[in-house]
Order: sequence, then C-alpha cells, then structure tokens
Amino acid sequence: MQTPSGRSGPFLDELNRTYNRLHTAKEDAFWTVHMGLSDDVEAAQAALTEAERAMSAFVTDPARLAEVRAVLAAAEVGGDAPSDEERLALEGWIRTFEANVMESEEARRLWDELSEDEGRMNTARGRMKLGYVDPDDGFVEASSVKLSVMLGSEADERKRRAAWEGLRSIETYVLEHGFLDLVRKRNRWGRAMGGEDFYDATVRRTEGMTKAEVFARLDELEEKTRDAAETSLAALARDKGLERVDPWSFRWLVSGDVTAEKDPHFPFGPALERWMRSFAALGIDYRGATLVLDLVDRKGKYENGFMHGPVLAWRDHGAWRPARIQFTANAIPGMVGSGQGASETLFHEGGHAAHFANIDMPSPCFSTEFAPSSVAMAETQSMFLDSLLGDADWQTRYARTADGTRMPFALIEKAIRAGQPHAAFGLRSMLSVCYAERAIYELPDDELTPERVLAVLREVERRFCFMEAGGPRPVLSVPHLLSNDSSAYYHGYVLAEMAVEQTRRHFEERDGHLTDNPRIGPELRDAYWREGNRRRFSEFVERLTGRPLSADDLAARATRSADEAVAKARERIERLADVPAFEGAPRLNAEIRVQHGNETIASIDQRDGADADVAAFTGAFAAWVDRRANGGA
Repeated sequence: MQTPSGRSGPFLDELNRTYNRLHTAKEDAFWTVHMGLSDDVEAAQAALTEAERAMSAFVTDPARLAEVRAVLAAAEVGGDAPSDEERLALEGWIRTFEANVMESEEARRLWDELSEDEGRMNTARGRMKLGYVDPDDGFVEASSVKLSVMLGSEADERKRRAAWEGLRSIETYVLEHGFLDLVRKRNRWGRAMGGEDFYDATVRRTEGMTKAEVFARLDELEEKTRDAAETSLAALARDKGLERVDPWSFRWLVSGDVTAEKDPHFPFGPALERWMRSFAALGIDYRGATLVLDLVDRKGKYENGFMHGPVLAWRDHGAWRPARIQFTANAIPGMVGSGQGASETLFHEGGHAAHFANIDMPSPCFSTEFAPSSVAMAETQSMFLDSLLGDADWQTRYARTADGTRMPFALIEKAIRAGQPHAAFGLRSMLSVCYAERAIYELPDDELTPERVLAVLREVERRFCFMEAGGPRPVLSVPHLLSNDSSAYYHGYVLAEMAVEQTRRHFEERDGHLTDNPRIGPELRDAYWREGNRRRFSEFVERLTGRPLSADDLAARATRSADEAVAKARERIERLADVPAFEGAPRLNAEIRVQHGNETIASIDQRDGADADVAAFTGAFAAWVDRRANGGA
C-alpha cells in the first residue's frame, strides 16, 4: 500500500480498488460453494477459504487503520485538506477498520483457522444424509427446507414428527462434526478481541452494542410476550381437544389447513411478476444493478435463503458504480406453500437487494453487509418489505389464483383468526434462538459436549416455547449459527422486528396505507439506504420514524386480539378503493437473471430505461416452474 503522504486521493483510490477486488473474489467464491456450482467441492471450498483469508488479512490488519488515520491527520495539518467526499470516505474506512482490526497476532491467527475449520464442517454437513423416516415407507431423503415445510403442510402427525426429528438430526450431526471445536475457538477469538466471549465481541463490532445491551432490549420483549404466548398455547390445546401441543404439530394446528386453502392464491409461477409489480408500485428502483436469482431447491445447494453483493454499489469520483447482487431461495415447485415461500423470498431478499443497490457513498466500505454494517439495520429493510405480504389489502390486490380469482375476505379472516393469537409465540420462537446461542457461548470449554449443549438448548426452548419436548424449530437446524459470518446474528431479526413495526406505523399514520404506496421506496432510499453503514441502527430508525427504537409497537401488534386484527384488516381493505393500482409493465431499473445452478431460466434488462418485454420474462419463468412441478426438467 502507498505510504501515507497527506495526499488522500491516490491513497483512497488504491484502498477502494483493493477492497473491491478482494470482496468480489470472496463473494463469487462464496456463491460457487453455496450454490453447489462446482463439480470439485473440495477445490471450491479451498478457493473460498483462500479468498476469505485474503479479505480477512486486509480488513483486520492494524497497520492499515494506522495508515488511514495518518493520511487524514497529515492532510488536515499539511495544508492539503481533503475534499468533503474524501474526508467522508476516510472516516468510513476508519470505522471499517476499527470494527474489524485484530490488534493481537493471536486473534488474526484464530480467525484464519476458523475459516478453515468452518470450511471442513460445511463440507461434512454437505455430505450428511438428511431426511425423515416415513412410518410406512422407511427413510426418505429430504432437504431441511422440505422438512420445515412438512411441519406446516403435512396432515399425517406421524410424518410431521418424523420431519421434526429429521431437523433435530442436524443438531447431533454438527455437534459430532466440528461445531463444538468452532465454538471453543470462536470464544478464544472473542476474548482476544476484548469481549466476554464470541457473542459479545461480535455484537460490539456489528451493532456497536455490548451483549448485555442487546439482551436488555430482548428481555423487554420477552417479558411483554410471555403471558400472551403461554395463554394462547393453552387455548390452542383446549380448542383442539389435546392434552398438550407438541412442537412438530404447532404450525400445522395453527395454519395447516389455512396454508392449503391459501396455496392456490399464491401460485409459484406468477411470483416473479407479483414481486416486480408490487415493488414498482412502491417506487423501488435498483439503480442499474444486476440481480441474479436462484430460487428453487436442489441437492448440494445451501439450505437457506440469503442475499449477498459480489459487486458493491458506490460513487467513484462522482461516477455511479451499480451493484451486482445475488439472492437465493429453496422453493419446491408443486409443494403446498411453495408459491407463498417464493414470494416471501423475493420480497425479503429483494428488500435486502434494494437496500444495498441504493447505497450512494464515496467508498465501497459503506456498502458492505459486514461489520461495521448493522445486522438489525439490514434485516429491517427486508422484513419491512416482506411484512406487506401479510397485509389484507396486499392480499386482496395481489393474491390471486391462476385464473385471476382474488383471495376472499373470509379466507383472510380465517388466517388472521388462526395466526394472530400466536403472534407472541412466534416472536418467542425467534427469541429462543438468540438466548440459546448466547447460552452455548457462555458454557465453559469443559462443558462443551454434545450432551450438555443439547440439554441447554432444550431448557431454553422449554422456557420460551412452553413445550416439554422443545421448540418447533430445533435451534441448531438454524443455519446462521454454523457460519462464522452469521453467528451471533439472529438477535438482529428481533431488533429488526421492532424497527419494522415503527416503520410501518410511520407510513400508515402519515399516508394511510402501505400497499402500493409510491412514497415508500424514495423515503426508504433517502432515510435508510443511501448512507449505508454511516450511522448506527438506532439513529436511522429514529431519523425516519421520529421516535427512539422501542419494543412497544411490536409488543402491541403481537398481543392484540384476533377481533382487533380482523377489524384492522377490514380498514385496510376499505382504504384500498382510494389506492390506485399500478398500471403498465413494472420497471425496476435492473438487469435480472433467474438461474438454476449454472442454467439461465429467464433474463431481462431494464437498465437505463431499456424497453424490455416483462411478460416474456415472467412467462418464461412461470413456464419453467410449471414444468418442474409436473416432473419435467
């Protein structure tokens, strides 16, 4: 790297170019591994490990932090003051390095080793023969996605239990294939970084909060949802004539028949067109980004949806550099609930993509999804947008059968009455993951055995979910906990839920509606997206909503009665008559490619006002999905 000389421009250029090169190499290697695109799995994993090591060496080196500080200081006192943009970029790099620098050689060495250790565990996890034992037909191979879907759609309780036990088998497998060694080493790294443990060190980097501060906010929500969740579970057992509610049956009892009834109104094939039209109506613009979507489950593919950005959006000496963003889902064409699941992914991961495609700052360091970027801030964007799918007015306008029949209010009301009593329970299920992960990292090394960890997980699940057998989603089947990059992460979803409710309240109180509100996209861009990681999460939320971040709105929504929720749904639908529907072809100002592994299914280029055939694009995808659902390739 150039020796600091007080001339910040060339120094920044080299810093930005190097970071971009390393970031793109790492993220492209990540996609290759997690999408299962290489025939040589071990070679692909080795390439990813090497790319991660190179990026880690760059962002964790204390000498780089010292260089940036020296350049800024020399420019300020040497009469060669940087421009406002250069100063902003240098300050961004200081925050980035402060969040990532590892002062001790031990911490840097441990982090490199963790990347290698995680790679070995992931390779082992990919070889796991996952599935369930059908009571009639014996073992059936199935992905974790299919097992999870079965919990809400399978009418046979024996098969639901088998699917739940299949998910639990992930826990014992990873505990016996390297996860506990990762936990020990992560904790050593966390202490070398000055934290109590890995969890504490991680949230200090990403959220600018201590572990205690994060859980103080979660404790507030736990207390506010406890009585409502426990009461609703007892009522569910009573209403169904059961002695108790078992974890493998909870989702089915709450929504199984409703999920099946709603399924025709969420056909998988049209999901792409629904997403494009709804986002266009919200005024969302991807600013010339390239979006790569891989939406259907297959063997060898990572079993959880995610978004990442191999090419970061930023402004380079005034020139706009658009992003390349990729996101994935694990939908199964033809399976009940797959169409709604595909829509949820498009809105959730598409919300992430909108956020990162709109960061407009003078360095790519503001656009990364990693520290110092807030997990909670990123998840607020995706969860706010996917929350629209549950709104009665959105369902009335967009949820239609293949022949165009709207979802009737009777079905909307039925779903509300089935789900609203258990909204508090749903939040507690999320909280259980956070508290269980914290508990794992707080165990002494000599207690990190499979038996002890499983006992701790079950104790947390019982405390939060009030079920003797444990929670509906076994904690270690949640893939976030296995990855170095997404461990100590799940609390971000809960904090984001708080911000989502405040954001929804802001728009509803001011504008009267969320569905097809064209003010949402531009305002999210200006208040939440444009500055990237320049501010703390809580600052962004207060800037948009005018109120400090709080659990109050979320707790109020989760604990209101079904009657209150139905009345709110009626109000939204009544207002829909005054909300114009989006007309014409939806435009998102992006190049969009839908892929299945290395195969391109459909593509469209709408960048810079290009006149592209949206119907042909979405139709090609729908036809391909229909062929897959009917057993075709």
